[in-house]
Amino acid sequence: MLERGYHAATVTEIARRAGVGTPAIYRRWPTKVEFAMDLMVRVSEPEPIPETGSIRDDLVSFMALRLRTWSAPLFRQLVFPALLQAQAEGTLAKQMGERFSQYRQALGARIRRSVESGELRSDTDPDRLIDLLMGTITMPMLFVQDAPTPADAPSIVDQVLSGYSAPSRVPVRQSAT
Repeated sequence: MLERGYHAATVTEIARRAGVGTPAIYRRWPTKVEFAMDLMVRVSEPEPIPETGSIRDDLVSFMALRLRTWSAPLFRQLVFPALLQAQAEGTLAKQMGERFSQYRQALGARIRRSVESGELRSDTDPDRLIDLLMGTITMPMLFVQDAPTPADAPSIVDQVLSGYSAPSRVPVRQSAT
């Protein structure tokens, strides 16, 4: 799967290379998607969320790591096709979501601590912040475009944290003349 990608790999070839029969693979992983899910988890273990005292720096580290991970061939050839297959199969989508929610939980907790300490606004929604950050990775993948590089992590985080609106301007009063 790592060599050929999700669609080109067959369970028969995986079993042959592992030196076992195909039924042995199916006993442990009833579907190809479940096999791919375990492979993805094994290869991309969630990294601990840094806790440097600066939410900006921690988010930059998180984004740089995710950009490195998601730009690797593993994610282009394995994760994204498996996610689409899981979505099509319904119950597997839920399983996949649960397996990959660990990084969201840890990052969400880190964001909540930053809200509590006053480093982020009190109306900050941790899930929305994570979605905004991760969207910069997943949208290019979805539309087969180049993803940002790890070097882009600081500007992505800064733009998400500050937003895109122009600084407030004081309205200019015009004289009645």
